[in-house]
Amino acid sequence: MLQSASILAFTLGSATSALAQSAGGTAPSLASGDTLDEIVVTAQRRPERLQTVPVSVTALSADSLIERGLNDQTQITLAAPSLQLGKENNFTVRGIGTLAFAGTIDPSVAQAIDEVNIGRSLAAPPVFYDIAQVEVLNGPQGLLFGKNASAGLVNIGTAMPVLGETSGSVDLEGVSRSRPGSNGKGLIARAALNVPVTSDSALRIAAFHSSQDALTRHVGGKGAKYEDDLSQSGIRAKYDYMPDNGFSLRLQGDYNKSAGISGFYDGTFRSMAAGSVNTGPLAADGVVPGKDNLVAAADAPAYRNLRNGGAQASLGYEFANGWSINNIAAWRFFKMDQQIDGDTTGQNAANLNHNNTRYDQFSNELRLVLPQDEKLTGQAGLYYFHSKIDTFLEIGGDNFFPPAMLAGFPFCVGAMVTPGGPPNCSVSNDFFLGIDKTIVQSTDSYAAFGQLTYAVTDQLKLIAGARVTRDELSIDLGQNQLRNYFAPFASKQLYNQSLDNTDFSYKAGLQYEFTPNVMAYGTYARGYKGPGFNDVGTSPDFDLSIRPETSKSFEAGVKSTLLDRRLMLNVSAFHTKFSNYQTQSFDPVVRTFVVANGASLTSKGIELSINAKPLHGLTIGNSTTILNSKFDDFPGAQCYPGQTTPSCATNESFNAGGLRSPSSPKFTTTTNVSYETAVSNDLTGFIGADWYHRSSINFLISQAPGAHVGAIDVLGANIGVKGDNWRVALFCKNCTNEVYPNYIDLESGDSIAGLASYVQQFGFNSVRTVGVQLGLTF
Repeated sequence: MLQSASILAFTLGSATSALAQSAGGTAPSLASGDTLDEIVVTAQRRPERLQTVPVSVTALSADSLIERGLNDQTQITLAAPSLQLGKENNFTVRGIGTLAFAGTIDPSVAQAIDEVNIGRSLAAPPVFYDIAQVEVLNGPQGLLFGKNASAGLVNIGTAMPVLGETSGSVDLEGVSRSRPGSNGKGLIARAALNVPVTSDSALRIAAFHSSQDALTRHVGGKGAKYEDDLSQSGIRAKYDYMPDNGFSLRLQGDYNKSAGISGFYDGTFRSMAAGSVNTGPLAADGVVPGKDNLVAAADAPAYRNLRNGGAQASLGYEFANGWSINNIAAWRFFKMDQQIDGDTTGQNAANLNHNNTRYDQFSNELRLVLPQDEKLTGQAGLYYFHSKIDTFLEIGGDNFFPPAMLAGFPFCVGAMVTPGGPPNCSVSNDFFLGIDKTIVQSTDSYAAFGQLTYAVTDQLKLIAGARVTRDELSIDLGQNQLRNYFAPFASKQLYNQSLDNTDFSYKAGLQYEFTPNVMAYGTYARGYKGPGFNDVGTSPDFDLSIRPETSKSFEAGVKSTLLDRRLMLNVSAFHTKFSNYQTQSFDPVVRTFVVANGASLTSKGIELSINAKPLHGLTIGNSTTILNSKFDDFPGAQCYPGQTTPSCATNESFNAGGLRSPSSPKFTTTTNVSYETAVSNDLTGFIGADWYHRSSINFLISQAPGAHVGAIDVLGANIGVKGDNWRVALFCKNCTNEVYPNYIDLESGDSIAGLASYVQQFGFNSVRTVGVQLGLTF
């Protein structure tokens, strides 16, 4: 694949060079509306043309997000084919993502907002509002974006204040979403206001409110507090002070809140194994498992209250020689209190699943930036990151047993404590099964970094960068300190551990401009993801530490702008090998899951992007990813019930080497077409369509048959009119109602009993959405 890609890149570079020279000499001059807009990205922490950046990037403008109705990070997978969504709304890029679902390790796909790396995804605003651009950076980003990102980065930039201008915008979106029974409704309102404060300063305030009916329909009884509909709101303020002396100051802060479980825990039963204990409870509530099942039952409270936000200050100074220095100090937080019915039925198997977490992070980055138009350019800096996460987690249930049975010996759940031994109960248990634990983890990370580009000639540039990172972590973990269980998931234990690590990562490469409009590049890099901890201990002397994972990555590509900027054609090939991959592994000795450095894997493939304006008013875009991501070696992968691998019969685990990594389709492509034409002197009509295709996918490491989803095709469309400062449109997403899950997993209780029942999780992209959009600028 890489040899083919190298040949393709060389051939494409040569051919597009000749084509660009030919087209540049013969094409007539074109009106600005007949050419593609210039795309500017910050993939190297400074504004640069997409076509000159030696990085594979998918860039989505604010207009494209609105036109396609992509309102949060989970929905941009429809426009970025290298990006996939998995369990608990975690991302994968190029088939690599977080396969261990613990808050005590870093995500494999990081997020950055306004140049600040977000250590945990829940600290990011829940809805896009007043966005300038979203960039998906494919592959490891180990040098320039604060904490290292081992698989990729979602880089979000919000709109900046504009000096000397009073302006604003209002956007409204109302939708109807397909679901069983009556359709669900949704409304999003967004507004922004920009005002000058003085001649050299400005203030920008933006806010949003979103109200969405639950995607799945609830049947049966409800707990005392049941909030499935989703309500979200937020506000952001930015102040810029830029006197004409090279100095700049930016202050900003935001606060967001979200209430309701929909969009996060829309879980249902997909299939039921013969003999499952869940069969009776589901039948009692009329729930029929199936791949299109959007009906769930519950008899326990369900709610999710999330608050997040932060503040940051950016100071900068540009010297007379063009060098500049800037410092960004930032604090972000989230606070979450959530409870869901852990068994997704109308009876008590595991009714209690409660999580209360507080997270705070502080970061400071000092950067020295060289002028962009010199032979030597780039940046170097120092970075510090501190975070603390404090979690209380409890899970409990009665395994569908009747209270009368539970109260007696040996279960003694809710029993009267009576001395004398069996058949008396010497202790009263709170639940038949469960766990409760407190987790307090602190992280300090220090880094020195730099990346430079040297122009050997006007056409050839050399790239070199390095980063030294020092990570220091500590954890206090207390298990089963508050409650008693007949069948505890872990023994009573207190842990106090720490670990540290120093790492050297680097990047080297070159880029060559065949013409001003055709560039080829190649880079080789060593990536790094820091250490972490397990959030469960299996023995008194259990070592909770998880070693860092590292990667070695090669990427080569060609970026070209042809036919007088009517065609942009980009292609890249990549090969990344991960070592000590942090993943969920099954420990057969204690029969539980732990996070371990259990695997090595290789991700390789080709990414292609085409944008064209073949006719006046007509724009066509396509992005495609061809991917081969497989485990090289993975001892300790958990078997699925019924798996015939010989080791599954002895220790319930096997070596997953040779299997595809979860959420890694072989082929993903997204195409969008839009057309604009004048309706009158004051009106412009527009129409658009988009198509997303993804080949088959499996969500589990074991490639269990029930976690397989075939190829999907998702269609979208919009039509409307606009004037100089307003816009009205009708749109649909997933117009044909191709119902598909974001994730599939084995039902844990049945799995322990050796039965293969499957549960699934849906998102707002999973069903047809029809709506209207209104936009006004002033």
